Amino acid sequence: MLKNPDSWLKLAKAASPLKSVRTSSPGQGQIMREHLLAFGQRLASAGQAVLLPPENADLLARGDGHFHLAPELFLQVSGTTTFRFVDCELTVRAGDLLLMPPRQLHAEHVAPADGTPFCNIVIYAEGPALTCHLAREVSPGKPGIEHLEARNHAQAPRIHGWLADAARLGRGNVSHRLELAQTQARSLLAAATLGVLQALDDAEETTTHAEPALIAHARVLIQNQLGDQALSVQALAAEVGCTADYLSHLFRQSTGEHLAGFINRLRMERAAHLLQDPALAGKEIAWACGFATASYFTRTFRQHFGMTPQAWRHARVPG
Repeated sequence: MLKNPDSWLKLAKAASPLKSVRTSSPGQGQIMREHLLAFGQRLASAGQAVLLPPENADLLARGDGHFHLAPELFLQVSGTTTFRFVDCELTVRAGDLLLMPPRQLHAEHVAPADGTPFCNIVIYAEGPALTCHLAREVSPGKPGIEHLEARNHAQAPRIHGWLADAARLGRGNVSHRLELAQTQARSLLAAATLGVLQALDDAEETTTHAEPALIAHARVLIQNQLGDQALSVQALAAEVGCTADYLSHLFRQSTGEHLAGFINRLRMERAAHLLQDPALAGKEIAWACGFATASYFTRTFRQHFGMTPQAWRHARVPG
């Protein structure tokens, strides 16, 4: 197994698209792999620009959309995606690549362009978990998952690290070092993109227990809506197209955990992470974790951790 970005770059430069890609009656998974390889090769050959959103000084400013604690990578296959931030917009077009830094609040509006429908690929890695999905427009302006692959893999932490390092390199560089930083970022993103491609096809290191597609889909929706006060089992079930009772039963059967409890646990884990930043006020963290009021957030946090958010912060954050 190749373990470092340089090895991935050598693989990308040596690979031939015609020899590496099967083109006969491709399914959605194969289509996704073809695009991953194409983006990875362009990144490795310095033929792919990397877009980053404008830096936001107020990371938890309120607005439409969502954010993640890990970076996301968007590969625009066709059509456009307009990312709305707190005070600006950025439109990503076919062939573009956008790296979304952690804790960057954003909303998405998608559209066809030049006679082709919207399609993009979204990569996300956090801890041992890796997800990669192909998205299409499911209703006017709204993207939805057409094909999703999610698994635990040893490569996931490396992919997360490469994406995070690339996001840091894209910001805060003085002008005479900007070209060098962009080259480094492209190399890291080539490693990440081609690392995803390998992980998707690495049968030996995938999880032994295959999770139902409905549950994997629900996990991605929860990840995207964790800060939304309207997130609930009922709302999730409506989005994935089943009843709340069935989704709850299937989730418990597959994971051993109640779905409502899982959502609450992820919110508490996000809260604990954000509390490590002394610059963030409790009410900001409550909002970012999907709580309508700071008092409800405090009550839930105490039930989960056995202490208030303020006490938790005081015990763990120096100074």
